[in-house]
Amino acid sequence: MPALQRRVRRRPLGWPPGGIATYEIDHLYREISYVALNFHWSRGEILDLEHAERQRYVRLINDLTSTD
Repeated sequence: MPALQRRVRRRPLGWPPGGIATYEIDHLYREISYVALNFHWSRGEILDLEHAERQRYVRLINDLTSTD
């Protein structure tokens, strides 16, 4: 355990505590806006989705709206 604590303390500034990866807030807002615009869901409904499920809807919308 002391070795782990040393590694945690030496992390660069800005890293979240506990080794939890965070999601860039601007990217999250873009995903929320994209899903809300296309599916007319509320912000709360979109935020209730798991990350992977929300990304799946983003890909689905992209596939449905692409002109290729």
